[in-house]
Amino acid sequence: MTSIEFLNKVHNSLDSQQYSLSFSPAKSKNYMLYCNGNFIGGLFDEKLCFVYADSVSKLLGQPEPVYRGYSSTAQHRMLEIPENYWMEALKLLYAEKFDWKQLIYDITYTSIGAAIVEDFYDENAVFLRFCYEKKLLKKNPLDKKGRIIRMVYINQDLTEEGKYLFPRLLHKFLVFSDRNGKTNLETMLKRWYASLEKEYIGQEAERT
Repeated sequence: MTSIEFLNKVHNSLDSQQYSLSFSPAKSKNYMLYCNGNFIGGLFDEKLCFVYADSVSKLLGQPEPVYRGYSSTAQHRMLEIPENYWMEALKLLYAEKFDWKQLIYDITYTSIGAAIVEDFYDENAVFLRFCYEKKLLKKNPLDKKGRIIRMVYINQDLTEEGKYLFPRLLHKFLVFSDRNGKTNLETMLKRWYASLEKEYIGQEAERT
């Protein structure tokens, strides 16, 4: 059995704009737990449990998993999360299970219409080729003739470095206002990348 007080404690500790929590009843007056509509675990006998994830298991020192669920027949492999690890475990779990699907860039949506896509196409080819050469994208976005293979990119398409640098470089690319000026796009990409790379290296140094 899990009390309403404990449910509220979990909700107040973890619910945010980024991680929206919801609950549904389970057996023995416990609760199943969802984050942004995705099933992530439950509250069982005053304990918070997340579905098994390698990153969370490593964080906790690789404890023995437990089996919890809606009923005695609907069981999931889970990890009991100590309170001092609640938020860190949630971030790791969500990144491992769901962040790979996050939409990063949809060229057709950003360009708003086929006519603009045609004008914007060459610049996107330059941008995507640059990102691949800098190892921000895992796979070459262009074919052998320099044509864009895919118009939509998700988090899974990015390298670890790309997860930091690609969105920031993309923002600078999209708001670039001197498209018909003296400085070409490739030169600007090199400048932006050099600045962003320093930020990335600095942040990585602080973490270590």
